Amino acid sequence: MEFMDWIILSSFIISVTSLYFSFGSKFYEPEKVLIDLGEEVFISHLPKARLNKKYGKTIPKSFVVKIQLAGNCVSLFNKSGNAIDIWAPKDQLAKPIFEQAKNILKMRMRLL
Repeated sequence: MEFMDWIILSSFIISVTSLYFSFGSKFYEPEKVLIDLGEEVFISHLPKARLNKKYGKTIPKSFVVKIQLAGNCVSLFNKSGNAIDIWAPKDQLAKPIFEQAKNILKMRMRLL
């Protein structure tokens, strides 16, 4: 194989692997996306955060005052209106994440 063939093959393998990790439904299990840590919650809002925790966010539960489900996006809002968005490739994967967020963040927030 020539050098260019290796580059094309490597690019293809990286692309397929990337798509698998981005759209594979097992990476959008609610228990892996939102992890209850007592007074805090760890959010794997990016697919790569499910592989390496340094890409996720840990926030206090009191940070979240509103949860919103809009299509395939679950948004966790704070008091000032800023949000952390958790995108899923399909609406069917976002709904269980929304339900998990409601269960973990039971409090005085508004649910939309």
